[in-house]
Amino acid sequence: MIIKGIKVENFRNIKQTELEFCEGTNIFYGNNAQGKTNMLEAISLCLGKGFRRTRTASFVPFHDEGDIPEDTLLTLTFEADNAIGKDNIIHYRITNGRASIEMNGMSLKSAADLYGELRHVVFAPEHLMLVKGAAELRRYYIDNIALMQHKTHKRAVADYTAALKQLAALNNEIVMSPDTVKNTRDMIGIWSDILIRQGINLTYGRLKYFELLRSTAMKLYDELTVGREELGAMYRSNVFGDIEGSLPDFSDKDGLYRCYVEMLNKYQVYGQRAAEFRVRVGAHKDDIAFFINGANAKEFGSQGQIKSISLILKLAEAEIIRTHNRETPVILLDEVLGELDAKRRDYVINRLNRSQVFLTACDFGEFDSSEATRAWLVKNGKFHPSGGGRFSLL
Repeated sequence: MIIKGIKVENFRNIKQTELEFCEGTNIFYGNNAQGKTNMLEAISLCLGKGFRRTRTASFVPFHDEGDIPEDTLLTLTFEADNAIGKDNIIHYRITNGRASIEMNGMSLKSAADLYGELRHVVFAPEHLMLVKGAAELRRYYIDNIALMQHKTHKRAVADYTAALKQLAALNNEIVMSPDTVKNTRDMIGIWSDILIRQGINLTYGRLKYFELLRSTAMKLYDELTVGREELGAMYRSNVFGDIEGSLPDFSDKDGLYRCYVEMLNKYQVYGQRAAEFRVRVGAHKDDIAFFINGANAKEFGSQGQIKSISLILKLAEAEIIRTHNRETPVILLDEVLGELDAKRRDYVINRLNRSQVFLTACDFGEFDSSEATRAWLVKNGKFHPSGGGRFSLL
């Protein structure tokens, strides 16, 4: 896929701008809080999911009291790998705080319907915390990889999350009115059954693509360190235990169901807090551990090793899309090259030289202006063309 251009109207601090992109590297540079990341976010929204986990209302620019907010409109034009020469147009509009999206004139239920159809990889500063951050970040990360590969994973995530919320609500009802335990027990059983079945599906989807990620990342890390360090990774299932290497046998659904029930029963007491104990066990408690030469990276990894693992994981995503999906992903890099030393930056650029890249930076002096593909100086939400040629690091 190649993004040919975007028109942005009333998005955060960008009042109106229209940019045409090149097929190589596109650079947005300038001081902080000028609109560089906002442009990347606008692009990612049109690809199916904004990489900032914020509410839709925050996209609309601030207006003085009494003003009528104008619609936010993003128009992105792209060319698919399998239809060279044909322009596709995505319209993303926010009106009165509600988003609507169209592709080639056809309305979609939500932007999320595009996620996975328009394959891309985002690398933002928060991703440098993938190894040392909270387990929730790693679960969200592996779910996004699975969603990029297969849309059925979205249903598993949604149904599992709904079951968790319903059990939490039942628990609150029990806590507030202990006399309702008998009346709510049947509902607890119904939602627990959904939790178990979708928990199995959710775990399977994660593990299927975790193994692909693990094997790809191991190869890339070996390449980055020239064989001096070995990367390992393990999926830690809250129900099925530690899983490393080949995918376990998920054909025995009845056996997996019984295993899940047994684990839930260990933490379940039918009484005042029955529902609460149920939600303490399940796929929402899973985690991923990374190892360098057998040592847990979260506990013993150096800052350089932590950054290297995070970097390799994102590059592995791109490699999976190239090899597994046979497509060329679009790459969005938000202020991450400045966090890396020259060796790692060179490695990133060399690995991504076949993709269309969008990146932000504070200083264009980091790049050789005579070699840069296409660049814009960003000031107060305005984009001023600067530079041309092929991208290169100094």
